Amino acid sequence: MEDVKAYLYDAKGHDDEVSLDEIDIEQLKENQLLWVNVLKRDEPLLGKVTASLKVEHVPCRAVVRDSGLLDIDRFETFFRFCVDSVVTKENESPQRLMVDYIVGKNFVLTVHDGEVEYFNEFREREKGETPLGKLDSESFLATLLDLNIVSYFRAVDELERRVDMIDEGILKKEIETEDFIKMMVGLRRDVSRLRRWLVPHREIFYALSRADFHQIAESDSAEQYKMLNQHFESAVDAVENSRDTVLSVFELYATKSAQMTNTFVQRLTFLTLLTGSLAVIAGILGMNFKSGIFDLENGFWFTVAGLLGVGIGLTIYARFRRWI
Repeated sequence: MEDVKAYLYDAKGHDDEVSLDEIDIEQLKENQLLWVNVLKRDEPLLGKVTASLKVEHVPCRAVVRDSGLLDIDRFETFFRFCVDSVVTKENESPQRLMVDYIVGKNFVLTVHDGEVEYFNEFREREKGETPLGKLDSESFLATLLDLNIVSYFRAVDELERRVDMIDEGILKKEIETEDFIKMMVGLRRDVSRLRRWLVPHREIFYALSRADFHQIAESDSAEQYKMLNQHFESAVDAVENSRDTVLSVFELYATKSAQMTNTFVQRLTFLTLLTGSLAVIAGILGMNFKSGIFDLENGFWFTVAGLLGVGIGLTIYARFRRWI
């Protein structure tokens, strides 16, 4: 099946990508673990996969839906639930990707649309012979869920990188007000999305670590789920802190705007002082009295040159005092 990838981890043998037709799930040993990754939300396809795994009463219709509440369904021989993962691309808003899990004895089944980046990275990193076969399915599930949490940290890192770019643009005066507002709206929306996607997982992770969840409580993975909860809370804190980071951009922009306004007022004040000084001199010369300057052949040009000299002198002095 083209949209199905199966990986058999054997702690005493070889780790291989296999075909489901080659595997008898009931013959798997304690040191073997099967991970089946379905890359398409298709009910008939999922039915074939679950039949190959000899898993009955799987709510295939609920699994293939790409929306709905994050909850756990427990069955006699397996349990299933879904999580919201995050797809992060440079300079783009994070995108939601729902991943469903079906976990039974010696196997983990994941269902989603398209490739999942951290699944591919995990496969690349664990190429060759690994001890993953020693893990029970609940421990392997904890590893995959931890990778899901990492996807949120990556999304936060991308948000912070975008914030840094905006900060740099503000300091270099490269961002117009309308563009800045659009960026701020986008950042606030992205942070809200991350929080809205992540926080509902609390009930799932807490449920998995409770003593009444016997599939995990009776396995060797209970401690891993406690650590998973801690990692989850760290991710929630990171998302919450990213809201403060986004708000800091507005504070920087407000500070920069105030500074630019002060500079503009300062320069306007100097311009008023300069033109006022020249107007006073011109006014004095325009008074109705007799002065030798009026008898000079080039008196007008001497006066203009004098006014220019006063203007230049005041400008140099203002630059020296850093008024402008």
